[in-house]
Amino acid sequence: MLKFAYLLVSITLATPLPALALGGDNPDYDQCILRSLGNSQSNFAAHVISNSCEALYKNGALLLPRERSYHVCVLQNVQTVRGAFAVQEILRACRRQNQM
Repeated sequence: MLKFAYLLVSITLATPLPALALGGDNPDYDQCILRSLGNSQSNFAAHVISNSCEALYKNGALLLPRERSYHVCVLQNVQTVRGAFAVQEILRACRRQNQM
């Protein structure tokens, strides 16, 4: 168990932190959250929206064009969805559209 904890700490320390590299505050990310989460209808949808905002505005320089399009698709279609099944179907459709 101790070896596993040591390995986990080592991996965590070796992983870059893109948010820190940006200097912390990111007004584009904040605007994405404010604009997109306001109409969120479920915790799952809110989590998916938050992930897409983070991908686009904190890690955007690392995204391929199809990944960027996927996250834009998610943000455009998940905001007012209420059920987890519908969110999953939208995620699948966005993946298919962007061949992910």
